[in-house]
Order: sequence, then C-alpha cells, then structure tokens
Amino acid sequence: MIAIFAVCGVCLSAHAQEKREIELTAQEILARVDRILEYPRGQLKGKMLHIMPDGTSGLITFTGSIADNDFLLKFSNRDRGEHLRVLYNLGGEDVWVYNVHAIKLFHKIDIDKYDSVCGTNFYYIDMSNADYQNNYNAMITGGAVVKGIECHRLKLEPIYRGGAYGQLTLYASKSHSVPVRIDYHDTDRVVFKSLSVVKTMTKNNRIIPIRYDMLDIRKGTVTILELYGFDDTVTFDAKVFYHQRLGEKE
Repeated sequence: MIAIFAVCGVCLSAHAQEKREIELTAQEILARVDRILEYPRGQLKGKMLHIMPDGTSGLITFTGSIADNDFLLKFSNRDRGEHLRVLYNLGGEDVWVYNVHAIKLFHKIDIDKYDSVCGTNFYYIDMSNADYQNNYNAMITGGAVVKGIECHRLKLEPIYRGGAYGQLTLYASKSHSVPVRIDYHDTDRVVFKSLSVVKTMTKNNRIIPIRYDMLDIRKGTVTILELYGFDDTVTFDAKVFYHQRLGEKE
C-alpha cells in the first residue's frame, strides 16, 4: 500500500510540474508579445482609415510622444471637426482624454476605457499598450495556422472583470511571438472584434508592428491603423505627461 501511494504521489507531482511549465510558457509568450506591441520611444506619426460597410471612409491622423511609462497621442478628424489629446500614464493603465473643441477633460476609468477613439473600431484601451501580462491570465490552448503562419493559440482571461472584453484569443507566431491576430470576446464569450498585425518592421533589433487592421464583426466596419515617421532622437519634459496640462495652448 505504501509503494502504491508513493507512485501516485510521483504522478501527481509530475502532473503539477507539467501544469506549471505550461503556465510559465504562456506567460513568457505574453511577455514577448507585450514587448513587440510597445510603441517605439520618441516621436511618431500615424493615421487611421475607418471604412464603413458601404465603402465610405474617414481619415484620422495622429502624432505620438512616447516616453518610458507615459505617452501622449493627439488625434485629428477633420471630417468630424474632432481634436483629442489622449494621455496614458502608468504604462497605459491611467487614461485621460481632453476634447480640444469642447474644452473638457475626461478621466477614462473602468468601462469608459472601452469607448471608441474618434468613431473607429479602436477603443482607448486598445491604444493604451497596457501589458497583457499584467492584466490577463494566459493559457496555451493549442496551435493554429493563421495567414500561413504557425502560431500558438492562447486564451487570455481578464484578471479584473467589469470591462467589455470577457476573454481574448491570441494567436502569436511560434517563430518570433508576433501577435498575428487577436480575437475579442464580449462578456458572453462571443467574438465581436478581431485585430490583425498586417505589417511589421525591424528597428534597433526589435520587431515593431506598423499596420493593424481592426474588424468589428457586428458593425461590418474596418479600421486600418498605420504608424510611420519615427524619430527616436526626440526627448520630452516630464510635464508634457501631466494631465493637468492637457488643456494648455500649444
């Protein structure tokens, strides 16, 4: 009886060890994904083309001032006469939005982070680059081929509930952990949005996504986001990233 118990104990120990290794591998992949999705430091330019089901489209341009844990994005939608200054502090966790024309400052917390940016398919939280590793529990659920690329499939469960995303499904390339696609599930676990990394570049020995396509399945709309005009020689005064100064004239 003692011998049998010892063998079972070894089996349980091996099973527990295997489970820990799987969880560790998932977190390692997620850490690499977070690294790839980080905005490059310095000044950057970008644009978003929002395409409606009937083919009509609207263009939003933006600039980014990117520091280590803070960054400021300034959006301009001339068609709608909309100008926003969006400030992310604490690595993207704290979100402030200043509407230039309305002269109003908003602190986006909880569900407010899931508001649309200038009517596009990107929410404020999507632009935040807040670490997935710190906000989700990850588990590898298998593999898949996405756009001809061998990927790990990960299920991401939010650590803190209360947002619009009940779960994410992440497809990260096995070769470099590039997030080839992310599916966004609502609180009923139904996929309603999908993000694809369409194009990347290599800069300073790191991979940087420079084109994202965000599909809203329910609305039938697509938003194409492109980054360009990188300048890593620019530095910033810390006061640039104070939310109290968002309303100051430039």
